[in-house]
Amino acid sequence: MAKTAVKNGLEALLGATLDVQDTVYIPRLKTHFTVKALDQAEMTRARDQATIPTRKGEKELDAQLFNAVLIARGCVDPDFADKALIAHYGASDAADCVTKALLPGEIAKVLTAIMKLSGFDDEEELIDDAKN
Repeated sequence: MAKTAVKNGLEALLGATLDVQDTVYIPRLKTHFTVKALDQAEMTRARDQATIPTRKGEKELDAQLFNAVLIARGCVDPDFADKALIAHYGASDAADCVTKALLPGEIAKVLTAIMKLSGFDDEEELIDDAKN
């Protein structure tokens, strides 16, 4: 019986990469999307982009916009920032293109794949992170 070597935390980190990708099948389109993990800086930029001013002068996270921005940043193929794709859907930017090109269930499926690659394992954790 072969014994598998177990790495310690330091060895694991020294040998790891943050460039993690996977594919998500979209049945309606009969194709796979390639998605990637988002690092902390990308998540922060996405949160900042999706934080909007309220009528009371405060700031609030727009959860739908946050999800669309995460997909726009985490989707390698297709590139939702592609000018032809944005023009085709009459979108204002990549996040708007996500909401116009994908059905709600497809958005959830792609978002879940991106978040899992980014280290979030369950939906409750995803929801809590989106709220904070």
